[in-house]
Amino acid sequence: MTNTLEDNRPILEVCLTPALWDQHDPKDKNVVVIDIIRATSTIASALHHGVKKMIPVETVEEANTWLEKGYLVAGERDGIKIPHFHFGNSPFEFMGEDVRGKEIIHTTTNGTRCVLKSKGARNIVAGSFVNQDAIFDWIKKENRNTILFCAGWKDHYVMDDALFAGAVVRELADDFRIIDDSTLSAKLLYKHVRENMLRTVKQATHFKRLQRLGIENDIKFCMSNPQFDVVPIFDGVGFVKL
Repeated sequence: MTNTLEDNRPILEVCLTPALWDQHDPKDKNVVVIDIIRATSTIASALHHGVKKMIPVETVEEANTWLEKGYLVAGERDGIKIPHFHFGNSPFEFMGEDVRGKEIIHTTTNGTRCVLKSKGARNIVAGSFVNQDAIFDWIKKENRNTILFCAGWKDHYVMDDALFAGAVVRELADDFRIIDDSTLSAKLLYKHVRENMLRTVKQATHFKRLQRLGIENDIKFCMSNPQFDVVPIFDGVGFVKL
């Protein structure tokens, strides 16, 4: 890896939780929002399967106003589907013909909040293991300072988001600079557990919390690599396929 006093490579930085977001300035930078289990995995899956747009909103109340207007609405709180909404937050709910070409309102406990926090960035995209190759290629092609924004769980660190951030950093380490320990730590975490990620994540409190909800198939899917060739990019209103 090139490392000179005149190193002009762009910077990759990892924000490990929304509680640390104020330490980062998104102006003129790209932001990759990461909520592996499950929001960004669901967004990538939905767009790959033909959903036209996934529109993030922060509150259930705001989502309800869209519901009253006749929109399809998806949402969860604490991992549980909001009962009167059409969908929850499972990637499997957005793979059928009934959602193709549709715009869907989307509110989640952690991920959609991070999207809205990221406004002011040059671009906002949704990253996950299910579309990681497309995200790698997009970040490299953009060649711009980039923040990997981990959604965590209610402002706390979670391992699955950090693992994906680490995968990005490790893949692009020759093309981008690392200047802080959060980014280095994510890279080292991924390096050491990448061969057994699901087994490692099963030890995490976030996995155990969500497993109690009976969504283990979702978790396995979100930690897998089907490689949907899609970069969900935020157009100011919602995520569309780039």
